[in-house]
Amino acid sequence: MSDNRQLDEYVAKRGLCMVPDPAKGHRTVATRRFVRGQTVLSINPLYGFPVRPTEESPATHADDNDQSQSHPPREGTVDPPTRCVHCFHPLPARYPRCSRCRQSAQYCSTACLTAHWNARHYLECGHLDTKAVDEAAAKLKPEYRPYLRMAAGVGAALVSAEQNGKPGWLQIQAAAWDRLVGHRAMHPQYVLRQYKQIASVLMAHVKDTGTLGYVADPSTTDADDARTDAVVSALCRFGCNNFAAYDYSAHTVTGHLCSPLVSLLFNHSCYPNASFVYSNGLQVVRALRDIREGEEVTLAYVDGMHPRSVRRKTLADVYFFDCTCTRCEGASERGKVDSLLDGAVDNDTANARQSQQPPLLPSNLPTNYTDHKPRIDPWVIRVVRGLFCLVNNGTTTTDDHSSSFRKLDTTILGAVKGEPPRNIRFSAYKHWLECQDECLDKVSEGHSELWPWACVSSLYVLAFYVMAYPPYHPLVGTQCLEAAKLVWNSMQVSDTPPVDAVDGSLVKSLVLAAKSVLEVAANLPTTASPSDSTLLTRQIDLLLDQLSAGGGSSS
Repeated sequence: MSDNRQLDEYVAKRGLCMVPDPAKGHRTVATRRFVRGQTVLSINPLYGFPVRPTEESPATHADDNDQSQSHPPREGTVDPPTRCVHCFHPLPARYPRCSRCRQSAQYCSTACLTAHWNARHYLECGHLDTKAVDEAAAKLKPEYRPYLRMAAGVGAALVSAEQNGKPGWLQIQAAAWDRLVGHRAMHPQYVLRQYKQIASVLMAHVKDTGTLGYVADPSTTDADDARTDAVVSALCRFGCNNFAAYDYSAHTVTGHLCSPLVSLLFNHSCYPNASFVYSNGLQVVRALRDIREGEEVTLAYVDGMHPRSVRRKTLADVYFFDCTCTRCEGASERGKVDSLLDGAVDNDTANARQSQQPPLLPSNLPTNYTDHKPRIDPWVIRVVRGLFCLVNNGTTTTDDHSSSFRKLDTTILGAVKGEPPRNIRFSAYKHWLECQDECLDKVSEGHSELWPWACVSSLYVLAFYVMAYPPYHPLVGTQCLEAAKLVWNSMQVSDTPPVDAVDGSLVKSLVLAAKSVLEVAANLPTTASPSDSTLLTRQIDLLLDQLSAGGGSSS
């Protein structure tokens, strides 16, 4: 099925090379320099599909505030698609469909329909019985349905890859699939039982099992058992290799992706030098900072806004390795920041258990904050301005990781030095995020007096993002934009600055930081036009126009 030489040549042409590593098995290093914002790799996933409202894969469910299970489907039914199968954006009230498989391929626009057909749907159309897949999914718990859909879709894609005349990207992804490791022997037995149930249901509903291109174990005498076992092995690969497509402007997971090449190439780091976006049907890996020739290229498998202990447990339980990245080891400046955050969590949790009391709120966030005037701790402003010094300087460095990035880490350590642990732990971040969201909800109901609290809480959230994520991470950029909007709006409802250190210059710095970061991390157009302007681009341009009209101040 696969051509390993073709795969190696494909990787080499993109300035990458897989080399043996005694601890990791292998690692992928750059064979040429990548500058921050440059595309490292762009390829169609082997298979992908949008999320459905009540179906959430356990492997990608990482948001404690997720509400996807709030309206479970009726037994024996599945929710209809609500997102475009190409871009994963929400479907409008009326939407186009593929004329041949109307129920399985639905699009937000005719442009997406055309793009999806030209890219891949001409391969898939009619080859997968989506009605049978939905019937099979209805037999499972909602959280396991994405695994079944992925097993059916990837199996069909692997069959297509064996045929002559198929596109190069499909051949490459199939070759990478063959190299993926599923760690089946390391999966807990209860997970393997769930996978076997999923495989059995799928095989019972897909009449033509030849449409599933999984290689069965020849030593298994019973053909049905062999095919079921092959699907279980494939599910093990999904469990520790899949990706979640994420909409950074809406802060939500939009789809599930199986992209074996990206999984195969890039190891994990809690402080990665690259990230990916799903854009117009492509998985695009972009450099978050300058990557030197010979340096390993890494992605983050787990959310960096979790304590080290939580990240390591997830990586051990789901991906079956112990993380030893620079952030987890604690020797580097960034590792010291992480140790401070994680140590604060451990100490506060231990104290709370001994006293049987919940951890304390941050000292600057009263229980009833609606009766108090907000203020910003100096450390927050120092951390945020440290970010500005890095991303708003307008220069391109040859080695910003070893100089400017380290300077930011030093700024963070100096800013939080002496702060009570209750103010800088990860649970404090959650309190400030809840404050921001609650204030926004109440402001939308007409409580304009809460704009200052929304403004302050957004700056705290941004400071925590700067402490946890790489400076050019997409979430840092979107939070800069969120804070800029809230600071600007809070200034419009008062003749005086709502909070000390909040003024028009802060808004401008936040907007410029959002623009700089998102141009690097989220494929934001460098020059916007009505045809290619994204929602984030329009918001940035609007704020800059308002600042120019108002002279950059609240007057």
